Amino acid sequence: MAKIILACRGEGHWGSREEDNSKVDMFFSAPHPWHKGERLVVLAQVKSGSTYGSTLASGFKLTGAAKGAAIRTNHGVCVAWVDRDKNRIFWAYVHPTTTTRPQEYGAYHEVAPPMLYDLARCAGLKRTGKSGGKGVIIRKRSSAIKTRRIIVKETYRDFNKLFCPALGHIELTRLGWRHMFRKSRGKGNKSSSLDLIPYLKRILEQSPSSHAITEHKKFEANGYTHRICDHLLKFDKVKVQSDPTKELEQATAHIRVIEEIKYPTNWESNVMLSQLVSRRIVLRSAYLKNI
Repeated sequence: MAKIILACRGEGHWGSREEDNSKVDMFFSAPHPWHKGERLVVLAQVKSGSTYGSTLASGFKLTGAAKGAAIRTNHGVCVAWVDRDKNRIFWAYVHPTTTTRPQEYGAYHEVAPPMLYDLARCAGLKRTGKSGGKGVIIRKRSSAIKTRRIIVKETYRDFNKLFCPALGHIELTRLGWRHMFRKSRGKGNKSSSLDLIPYLKRILEQSPSSHAITEHKKFEANGYTHRICDHLLKFDKVKVQSDPTKELEQATAHIRVIEEIKYPTNWESNVMLSQLVSRRIVLRSAYLKNI
């Protein structure tokens, strides 16, 4: 518990006898990383041994027995699996709708300071309100790309930073613009991005239909560890109007962002951890598919 509390910069306690009977080993909470003034509250189970998990070359595998023991009807549970032989702790967030099939998790599921942001993302997966871009109608334009690009670039700059309930604030920087409108990218893809960008605020304020980490890497420099993840958010309920006289077309908005988290490599012995952990998310690309 001490290691998890330190990683999340929070507080916690072991479950009581009655809570233990309900298979809740510990509670912990921390300031929510992007909903200011709110607490992220997590119920956890602690498991160890080969019956419940095993370490992989990159990450770990959680068995069906561990997932089945953690599934609840009305809330998610964080399962902490301890590899006693290698002195390592991994975690997985089990939702009420999670299947009991064994599942492999990536290296970013090892307990470390980025865990707080990952838990906030997992815990907020099922939230009230619109999701998937429902109600958003995107007008498909046919004017010249060069002309539209000037107008849309001003909108892109004005957005500057957008809030997404799944990830927090996303910065719209030159990195994303240059990536979307590089010379090697096809004309149709550029046009798709130009159509979508003005609607980014309305789309991102909803929960995505699906959310996946498509790439993960980590490196150390100057006493700090940098974890970089590529996230793909899909919103499959948006619609496109290409012709006012025709029916609306179904489409899926793909939004890719890059998340970088920086924290001290020796975080377990650092007394000023909260002040030394930083996180930034920038837009990489936005485009439409299935039009």
